[in-house]
Amino acid sequence: MRPRRQAEPDRDPAASMALLEEVLDPPVGPGYSSAAQDRRAQGLAPSSGTRTWLMFVTAVGLGLLFTVTAATLRTPDPAEAAGREQLIARIDAAEALGDERSEQAASLRAEIRGIEQQALQTTGSGSRLADAELRAGGVAVQGPGVEVTLRDAERATDAAPGEDSQPERVTSRDLQLLVNGLWGAGAEVVDINGHRLTSTSAIRFAGQAIIVDFRGLTPPYVVQAIGDPQALQAELSTGMTGAYLLELERQFGLRSEVEVRDQLVVGPGARLTTRVGRIPTELAPQTPEPADPSGSTSTPTREEPR
Repeated sequence: MRPRRQAEPDRDPAASMALLEEVLDPPVGPGYSSAAQDRRAQGLAPSSGTRTWLMFVTAVGLGLLFTVTAATLRTPDPAEAAGREQLIARIDAAEALGDERSEQAASLRAEIRGIEQQALQTTGSGSRLADAELRAGGVAVQGPGVEVTLRDAERATDAAPGEDSQPERVTSRDLQLLVNGLWGAGAEVVDINGHRLTSTSAIRFAGQAIIVDFRGLTPPYVVQAIGDPQALQAELSTGMTGAYLLELERQFGLRSEVEVRDQLVVGPGARLTTRVGRIPTELAPQTPEPADPSGSTSTPTREEPR
């Protein structure tokens, strides 16, 4: 019979992997390890308990610092609060003064109009002044016409996949072309969002806002035109203006709505100024020439001294 081998004592499998672990995960350099041992031997290295207390004290100090900083920032500054209250008081006072001045201006304007009417009744030129005021946009007008509403696009039309693009917006050029088309179709009075357009009005684009007579407009843009409803509607449906509006909607998603109104009311212009003023010949007072006491109609002359 073959002799049996004696059973070897159980060995730790990890012991055979020590060399491999040392190669794959080398420890800190021996120099560092020996230096740390020397510091511990001399009592210079802090113990684990000391490190724990240091970390605890540091955390408490940082927490206290953050708490004091947050409380300081949340506490309102008395000087800043007082300055803000003064600014609010000044704004309120300026608004109240502006309202008071507006009421005074409206009262004086009504008084001046009454005096003008009395003077024109005396001279018999009231109809000419009324016509001039109508043309200049100085009086409110009512009558049939059309109402056009332009709206910005709800979403971008040419947005590429994954690209963040903004929807198209109505520009000042769109309103200019629309208003010019209405004037060309026979509109007598035109306004945009309640702002009466006169011969000195301008539609401009300032940054992202459309301004009319230095007043900003917000969408949607409502354009009212008083005139022959049939002619205006024909221009907005089959004319060049209508074709332009359809192209805006097809390419850029800018929607437009046209409605015929039996009665529209458009107020007077807000910015009316007189650049050149003169009295018409028929309204100027006739000053008679002084009569000659001698009855002669010849012009008196003076001889030159010799």
